[in-house]
Amino acid sequence: MSIDQFTQAFVKTKLLTRIRRNPDCDFQEIMMSFDLRECIVRLARTGDTRDLLAISKTIWDGTDYLPEVIEEWIKERWLFVAEFHGKVLACIKLSQFPDNVIWIEGLRVHARYQGKGIGTLLNDYIMDYAYRLKEKNRSLSFEFCTYYKNFESLKMTEKLGFNLVESFYSLDHHKEPGYLVPEIVEDYGMDIFDNYPSYIPLGWQSVRNKPESLDFIKRNATVFRTPQSIYLIGGKGEKAVTFLKPPTKDLAAELPYFGYFFRRKRRIGIVCSTGFDKQLPYLLDSGFFFWDESREVAANMLIKRLG
Repeated sequence: MSIDQFTQAFVKTKLLTRIRRNPDCDFQEIMMSFDLRECIVRLARTGDTRDLLAISKTIWDGTDYLPEVIEEWIKERWLFVAEFHGKVLACIKLSQFPDNVIWIEGLRVHARYQGKGIGTLLNDYIMDYAYRLKEKNRSLSFEFCTYYKNFESLKMTEKLGFNLVESFYSLDHHKEPGYLVPEIVEDYGMDIFDNYPSYIPLGWQSVRNKPESLDFIKRNATVFRTPQSIYLIGGKGEKAVTFLKPPTKDLAAELPYFGYFFRRKRRIGIVCSTGFDKQLPYLLDSGFFFWDESREVAANMLIKRLG
């Protein structure tokens, strides 16, 4: 079955399901409230770039990382968009990760059209499509990363059967002027990730700590060394420095090395293991902060899995 055939069958099935659940409802009202006659889901095309950029400008005060990855995501398979009257209003991405993982990311809905069911339609479509992939490969599992206060996402994925499998601390620091060039490490093995026994964070993506993940990490992240410690910088667009060892005492001296990878950014993002919880007060005293800028310690970066 082609993508277009699957889309038509999916939309028709979802519509009939809603009617059966509420037989007294008006057919025309359902069509209009959920925009099912006009809203379609399809693979992204190069011509969608302008609309995708417009979506990103309405997300996170215009600081969304989507513009940095749009071109690459369109070239890859499995970037899906929701189109309404010729305009792309939403998108979502599936990616193949090591160890038979399908990674779900990049769900975006134009701010003007949020709350109209477009995100739900797109998410339902993706899950139906993912299950069809699983029919061909039973070993597949589905994973994603989300913020711990993204209550809508957490509620929706819990209903689908996603379980929490790992969590990390994610903090930011206001970038200071100037930077220092760190030593790039190319020859390394999985042993450097011993403080991350289950999942290794690459920005707001994560891969399992398995031997088959090493090549993926080397393609999608950079390991670097400073005079004090060793780190990993990963993430497509939304980058973050992963502390491979517990934070050092002189973090102020490390910031210029971090800044090398954030030259065009206003903030430096870091991720660290929950095993480093004893060092968190020092991180906060050194100017790092959680997104809500509170000192409440919380594992705010959650990895969830289905299958």
